[in-house]
Amino acid sequence: MFNAFQSNAIRTCFNHTDNDISEREFVSDINEVLAKLSTLNATSSVVLYTTDAYKFSVYLFALALHGNTVILPPNGQPETLNSLLKQTPFFIGESELIADLAADFLDVSTLANQPHFVFIETINWPEEGTIVFYTSGSSGKAKPIVKTWQVINKEVNTLINSYALIDNPIFIASVSHQHIYGLLFRLLWPLRAGKVVNTELLHYPEHVAKKLRLFKKVVFVSSPAQLKRLCIDNVLVNDKSHLQWIFSSGGPLLNEDAISLFTQLNKPVTQVFGSTETGGIAYRQVTSHEKVSLWQPFSGIKVRALDDQRLILTSPLVRDKNYPLDDRGEVLKNGQFRLLGRFDRIIKLEEKRLSLDELELHLCTSEWVSEAKVIALPGERLIVGAIVVLTHKGQMLFNGDGKLATNNLLKAHALARFERICIPKKWRFVEQLPYNSQAKLNLKALESLFAKVD
Repeated sequence: MFNAFQSNAIRTCFNHTDNDISEREFVSDINEVLAKLSTLNATSSVVLYTTDAYKFSVYLFALALHGNTVILPPNGQPETLNSLLKQTPFFIGESELIADLAADFLDVSTLANQPHFVFIETINWPEEGTIVFYTSGSSGKAKPIVKTWQVINKEVNTLINSYALIDNPIFIASVSHQHIYGLLFRLLWPLRAGKVVNTELLHYPEHVAKKLRLFKKVVFVSSPAQLKRLCIDNVLVNDKSHLQWIFSSGGPLLNEDAISLFTQLNKPVTQVFGSTETGGIAYRQVTSHEKVSLWQPFSGIKVRALDDQRLILTSPLVRDKNYPLDDRGEVLKNGQFRLLGRFDRIIKLEEKRLSLDELELHLCTSEWVSEAKVIALPGERLIVGAIVVLTHKGQMLFNGDGKLATNNLLKAHALARFERICIPKKWRFVEQLPYNSQAKLNLKALESLFAKVD
């Protein structure tokens, strides 16, 4: 281990419930947990879940420094926790969440302090051990992704070297720290860089606006779904000068939304492309329709395309030197690339190949459509279903002329580019798409919208 912070121990690390927490206080709280963990076998895995970002940070550092493998559930639902606690009987976090589960689970925070424990004096940054993330992806079925602290440290260093932080900005966020994007951008990067982490999870634009009024320099870590809602009624405009960086990841941000936010805030959104498995791959900023910027790989990362347009990744964050991605793309000579959709979203309808991504993008060019998602619906024969969020103009059409007229109008729009066999046969109109806690859509949630017969 090495000392991440060797400067003034009274510097502020966190802004928690409107109070500042110094490095000295943070270290003291880590020591308190370490004193309890000294009776726990260092080879044990521990499930960590809490919505409190400060307690999460204390527990995470204590577990990592003690040598325990940390398992991070994607949410605090009983079924999720119960499945993970079948792997290990040890839990730390919000104990009330496991109160109704099996009685043999142990909340390690209830262990007795050991008085002879050797305390740390400054924040030590973990170099050994692992964190296990769970990501649902598009299938909805959670799968474990194991990341070593060595890989996590490399990614944190990449962020430090890629984005300049001026005048000690405070990091605010509307994404959870239980996932890799939130953990890296919201907690570990600012902690390693010596900046302040605001621990409140900002669910609504009004909450973000309140923080902008309170803090003069801010890094805002968010997601496409949350930013889309923001640009519809942007309450940050009056304090836009306080924004130093805006980050978006977890899914694609529509160019229209990125451009609207840039126009409103005079600050580009920095989009980050990657996954839990690969870590960060590339980033870009879209500010105009005339010149949509390409993806710029992070330092040390290379992307190439095969003949079928499948992208191949070479990254110090991935063991496989030629790691195949599920994304299609075009790579330029300078190493930058454009994304062309995902391989797992290309289907065949009566021998016609259809990219569901391309169909979605085309639907979104309609003046009646704000957002769209299309999925393949299996049955006697494969068909396509569309889930649509209408614009204000589209809602007026729907309310005035009805669903059938709206369906026909959108079918005609789709027919301008796609053959009739590829046009969605079922349509669902919703106020907003069903994003999960990772700001992603999973297939089960989308399919459930078509459970009712038309």
